[in-house]
Amino acid sequence: MKTLTLLCLSLLGLAAFAGAQTFTVTGNFQYEDKAWNYNGWNGSDPELPIRRADVFVLNAATQTVLGSGSTDATGEFSIVATSIGVADIEVRCDSDTNLNGSFQRIRAINTSGSTDYSVFSPTFNAHDTSTPLDVGTTTALKITSGGREANPFNMLDMGVDAWEYITGPLVNDTPVGNTVTVSWPGGSGSFATGSSANMAQDDGYDDAVILHELGHVIHNLYSDSDSPGGSHSFGQSNQDPQLAFGEGYATFLAGTVMIEQLNREAIYMDASGTSQSGGVGLRMRLETRAPYTNSTRGAADEVAVAAALYDLLDDETSPDQSFGIDDDGVIASSTINGLNAHRAWWDTFEGPMNSAANLTLNDAWNGWFSEHGAGGLHAEVVAAFENQLIYYSEDPDEPNEFLGDGVPIHGFGTWSEHRTFYHAPTSPPAPGEGDKDWYRFDAVVGSIIDIATRYPNGAADADTQVDTDLALWDPDDNKVAEDFDTGTGRNAAIRDFVITKTGSWQFRARSLHSYRVYGHYDYRVRFDFENFVPQITSGPNAAPMTIAEGESSSLTVTATDAQALTYTWTPLDGGTISGSGSAVTFNAPATVPSSEDFRVELVVSDVHGAESVAEIVTITVEPDESCGTPAAVTSGGMGKGGALGVPSLAAVGLPSLPNPSFALMADTLPVSSSAFLIGGLSFFNAPFDMGTMYPSPDVIFTRTTSVAGTLNVALPTLDPALCGVEIYWQVMVPNAAGASGTRQTVQTNWVHTVTGG
Repeated sequence: MKTLTLLCLSLLGLAAFAGAQTFTVTGNFQYEDKAWNYNGWNGSDPELPIRRADVFVLNAATQTVLGSGSTDATGEFSIVATSIGVADIEVRCDSDTNLNGSFQRIRAINTSGSTDYSVFSPTFNAHDTSTPLDVGTTTALKITSGGREANPFNMLDMGVDAWEYITGPLVNDTPVGNTVTVSWPGGSGSFATGSSANMAQDDGYDDAVILHELGHVIHNLYSDSDSPGGSHSFGQSNQDPQLAFGEGYATFLAGTVMIEQLNREAIYMDASGTSQSGGVGLRMRLETRAPYTNSTRGAADEVAVAAALYDLLDDETSPDQSFGIDDDGVIASSTINGLNAHRAWWDTFEGPMNSAANLTLNDAWNGWFSEHGAGGLHAEVVAAFENQLIYYSEDPDEPNEFLGDGVPIHGFGTWSEHRTFYHAPTSPPAPGEGDKDWYRFDAVVGSIIDIATRYPNGAADADTQVDTDLALWDPDDNKVAEDFDTGTGRNAAIRDFVITKTGSWQFRARSLHSYRVYGHYDYRVRFDFENFVPQITSGPNAAPMTIAEGESSSLTVTATDAQALTYTWTPLDGGTISGSGSAVTFNAPATVPSSEDFRVELVVSDVHGAESVAEIVTITVEPDESCGTPAAVTSGGMGKGGALGVPSLAAVGLPSLPNPSFALMADTLPVSSSAFLIGGLSFFNAPFDMGTMYPSPDVIFTRTTSVAGTLNVALPTLDPALCGVEIYWQVMVPNAAGASGTRQTVQTNWVHTVTGG
């Protein structure tokens, strides 16, 4: 009977609350920031407004919420609270935007507890709640973890800035349904997964790092990221292009938010959380790429990717070192089919890029022109990309697409000028995928030749995403040699080839990689033998990559060698392999308890036992999550009436999975009155206030009836975890005219719901 006693006390408390009055509580919440510039922390700790955050007026003694609302753009709030007589009042501000209307929900949470951070105003003792209360300004000060400084409200503010940019006039998109979280303190490195940005212990005040991680979140929520993750740093021009784009996009987004929302130069800055001034760990000016200006280039370089995208949106009004001028042709007055550059980019980002496989900068380029066509400012975009040595344009030898169209080589023994894998006969000339470059040279039988490609100017760090394939044809147009990756890095080379016939020979350069389809390279043909261990040149791949329990996936791989190859496929996490060779079948277990990744290791070996580097292909196996319980609603019992009659309770629809519209409706209730919706996991059926309480009072919702004496409570059934959950429901309204009993409650019948499929 303990639960019933608590309910009785709640009802008695509600009766006493009838004498409450409203009063207005105002004030301001600020947070202590840590100012920085290109040289790190500048020693200043300005106070900035906590914006769009949840605010609660509390009874300090009981922690009862008397009213709630949000801070505005200046940190101000004005909340109507309800209380009785004299009370000790305090105000709490949470690092959460849950109450801010239709704005994106953003939370700054503790990493270990997943709870909001909060700041409290002073307590105003014995306040007469019939009069307004101004609590003044409360400032959330720095906090530390392991000696590292941070402020969760600064992290919240960066999230607010990011979504004010997205939902503001430049982009004009809408929030997503996901709650975005920024958690602190993390470990030694910051990272993002799904809708969560996880900030390292040292990054709680690093605005650029916070915005960078939020850039990953935005990428995940509004488009599609195929970045494989892993270690990376500025100054690398030989990254996986998927990684380079994912990281470059995040840095670009951070810089864009800085110039558009914070009105400051776009700088990536990662500084020491223990320093009050200086403390620079990593920095970079996005406009000039300094101090990496001479070491970053190409679509496999995250800094070059970020700078190229940044040039699409910045203009002469951007607050950078070249304020008043722009280093590219996309200026403030530029429009793309009537759109500003921000919206034009966003349409590309949410549109074609969202459906691209193995997303890289190539897809950003292709998507831009598929979305905007001839209005896409082709010349200006080409120039912006080539500022970062990213070449998406035809070389001087085009067109040389077919056997017989080979252009004469520039000479023997020396490296050519740059050539690109790009050819587009359309207008605008995009996309340019599938380019083949054909060349010809004369050679005499018995000669030994070497044909190779290299990165531009022999760069050690690639400076390009290129992945070349070379093939050789004899004078009779027979293909006699082909190589994919014998050259340095991802380059091709046909080594020590013995010429078998005097005449004109042709070779073809192209890319076979699934997403390294563009890029630039040098080639060389010289007169002058390498043996090769097995090399996996494409794959291993799984099709499909996600299957259900008990299903199968086809595994394929391409490998080259002069000898016969053996393919050894080994399941590491369960499942079985059927078949042999470069195309086999992975058979998933009959059941899995939850979504699981199953890894299969592949080793390719030749007849002598030389083995390739082991490669891993991953197949995701999903369980059958269907709900076997049917949804149902039943009702019974009798209500207890008042002056208006006996109320009744009924369900609106079925609690099926999913049903966002499921609700309970009660009528014939006292008008504009406080009511209790009581839910119980068991059938209580006990006398109460000359009536009957049917459910065990496991959960109680407080609502207000309408002017028509009805109550409609939405109970959407969306979570699969609700499958099979049974609840008994009843509505009670205390202090009702004409109702019997000491508490004068009117009571409805009971409704029993079963959530199911």
